[in-house]
Amino acid sequence: MFTFFNSESLWIGFEMDRFNQIRDILDSKSIPYKYKVRNHLGQFSGRGTIRGAKGSFGNHTEQMYQYEILVYKRDFEQAKFLI
Repeated sequence: MFTFFNSESLWIGFEMDRFNQIRDILDSKSIPYKYKVRNHLGQFSGRGTIRGAKGSFGNHTEQMYQYEILVYKRDFEQAKFLI
């Protein structure tokens, strides 16, 4: 089970293609991982979401989602080498 104490962030970025490429590499080497997807425009800021309060004009759609891949600390060095 992944927890804050036994996992480490391997990669954080906005490119979905790179995100999927890294996941494929980890799958092929049987390295367990967990991923998180964050929508920055959907975050709450007082009276609703950022998108609801300010709109999404000027925001690039490819930077709307941030992807993070976590691996166990024991597998971090091997996974870092592979990517």
